Amino acid sequence: MLGWQIAMPIRIFAPARRGSVAVASWQRQRLGHADRVRLMDAARRRERMTRQPGSGRHGGELRQTGLRVLWALLYRGWGRAGACDPAITQIAEAAALARSTVQEALDRLEAAGILLRIRRGLVVGRRWCQVTSAYLFRAPAHWAPPSDTGFRSASASEDKIQEEEWQRAALPAPTEPPDPAWLRAAAARLGLLEVTA
Repeated sequence: MLGWQIAMPIRIFAPARRGSVAVASWQRQRLGHADRVRLMDAARRRERMTRQPGSGRHGGELRQTGLRVLWALLYRGWGRAGACDPAITQIAEAAALARSTVQEALDRLEAAGILLRIRRGLVVGRRWCQVTSAYLFRAPAHWAPPSDTGFRSASASEDKIQEEEWQRAALPAPTEPPDPAWLRAAAARLGLLEVTA
């Protein structure tokens, strides 16, 4: 046994930080290495599946920033209490992104159904103060289906709808062929046929 293990006191019931709140049991989630790898692989597949080359956008529905934030949450976000509850600043440092980019990526991950963000806070005096949010992850089978317009701009979606309408309008509805006698009479009226007497 090493000397530092004997000298360090272990306090089981002490909070991780002064002023921190207890984590509810439903906010804890046990994810092993295989679960984390499965989540990251499914997110990468979804990113590749929703990517549209030539659309003028970098990446698909989640984008690279979403994948980096998801990685930071899965591999760097777990606290001592067993919950994934890092601050936005900690996620930004782990993913090497700006705070605003992290918040946008979290919005995309939440819209895709990959994670659930639980806002937590304390009432100090009469004010509600935000504490770090807790994050729960869903299995890939329970994710929302990929959005058809979530990763495209609104103008690109309108262009697609308009193009589909033009294609429908360009194709005439199938009808019965006109009567040959009616066609001859109409052509004669317009002077396209020589009338033989």
